[in-house]
Amino acid sequence: MNTEPISIDGVAGPVVVTTNALWGRPAVTVGGVPAPRTGRRQYALPAAAGGTVEATVRIAFADPYPTVEVNGVQHRTGPPVPVALRVLAPLPILLIAVGGALGGLIGVLGLVANLAVARTRTPAAVKGLTMVGVAVVASVVWLAIAVAVQAAIASS
Repeated sequence: MNTEPISIDGVAGPVVVTTNALWGRPAVTVGGVPAPRTGRRQYALPAAAGGTVEATVRIAFADPYPTVEVNGVQHRTGPPVPVALRVLAPLPILLIAVGGALGGLIGVLGLVANLAVARTRTPAAVKGLTMVGVAVVASVVWLAIAVAVQAAIASS
């Protein structure tokens, strides 16, 4: 998922952060050119005056937009997300408590879906209802798989 381009003082071009939906590993481009990674979530961004500027990409749990920190100043790559949506996004993860590894897998897929919903340009109320729907669908899928596995075990 790509963020919108942001301008950062001292950096030679618009900065875009791309995150992998499953692994969350960010990649940074400046003016369309990939920035080299210098450490874990650290990048050397080309400076406007020549040379490079150190940047750190931070990804908060249940926040669909990473933050780029340059010279101690944090730059958000997307609009702020209401607290209610940040609470609803990880709701499918609760399947771990009742579903073990299978519930965890389905819960993580639900979390990824909810983070994608959080990035859409729809009203917060619609996003909230959609996130609740994703959690319900994840629960139904987990239940259907659990019942099918149980039936298969009982019939053998």
